[in-house]
Amino acid sequence: MNMSPSVIGFLWCAGAALASALSTYLIKLSGQAGTDWNFARLAWLGSACASYGLGFICYSIALQRLQISLAYPVMTAITLALVTLTGYAALQEPMSAAKLAGIALVGAGAFLLAR
Repeated sequence: MNMSPSVIGFLWCAGAALASALSTYLIKLSGQAGTDWNFARLAWLGSACASYGLGFICYSIALQRLQISLAYPVMTAITLALVTLTGYAALQEPMSAAKLAGIALVGAGAFLLAR
């Protein structure tokens, strides 16, 4: 199967978004290990840094295939949705109609920029 460069670019954006959302979750978990600089907290933060690094690589590859004005909004929209859903599913943060509407509006904006 032969995919177009833009489809591959969107997949790299999704990978960057996944890494960014994971980093955010790991930073949140680091706070649960205490406020001092203990080993557990540093391990969580180190993992977050590694995840950000992976996301940086994914995003740099996406930028080789997509316009910057398209790649960034798409990555941001995916990241926003993933962070919100992770907060709800893994951290029992409240979900509301307003949050869902916000995700939909940001996604619609990214879709319109892609056209």
